[in-house]
Amino acid sequence: MVKILFENKDYLVVEKPSGISVHPSETSNEITLTDQLKSKIDLKDLDPIRPGVVHRLDKNTSGILIIARNKVSYDYFVKLFKSRKIEKHYSALVRGVLKHKKAVIDSPISRDLNNRTKMSISASVGAKNAVTVYKVLNEYKTSFGMVSLLDVEIKTGRTHQIRVHMKAIDHPVAMDASYGDRKFNEAFSEALGLKRQFLHACMLKFKDPDGNAKIFRSDLPEDLNDIVIKLKAL
Repeated sequence: MVKILFENKDYLVVEKPSGISVHPSETSNEITLTDQLKSKIDLKDLDPIRPGVVHRLDKNTSGILIIARNKVSYDYFVKLFKSRKIEKHYSALVRGVLKHKKAVIDSPISRDLNNRTKMSISASVGAKNAVTVYKVLNEYKTSFGMVSLLDVEIKTGRTHQIRVHMKAIDHPVAMDASYGDRKFNEAFSEALGLKRQFLHACMLKFKDPDGNAKIFRSDLPEDLNDIVIKLKAL
């Protein structure tokens, strides 16, 4: 179930668990996050397929999301995201040790020409600007190599942005089935038991429609926190 962290007349802040899509797709009949929240949303003038959705998380990524409850707040938050006035942080575990403990990745992203379900770094005219800032929080030694826990801030909100950028610098997100290292993922899963990518939207900071400064935080869910505990014990 979706956990509601905050709600008022204009918007909800929710915690999306891994394994649930934000909104329906043409190829799936699963119960989605928006299906669970429709009773709390004024559906008038909102997209019936994605009511109130102003930003998204991948199905296998957990964490904080804003859901607008009406058209006025929807327009407000869409504008806020487009003007990059919402601070967004993620916790990510990646393969290896990063040379730079804090850095900016500034590389445009577009749809992968060879696989339309994936994204890639691109210099094409249609590629969209994408900026990711990371900071190394901890490094852990395992039997199959080093891994690093990162705080990642995305300045832009491109599809699969963190996953694509981390792959591009040869430090893919642990257990990322699309962009990760297959052999590394197999060893990681066998040793530690994780079944999905280690990526969690842990913080949002913004001014809401009433002008109030808001900060929302989300601790690592049980499956990811268990991995950190295991890594510390190695």
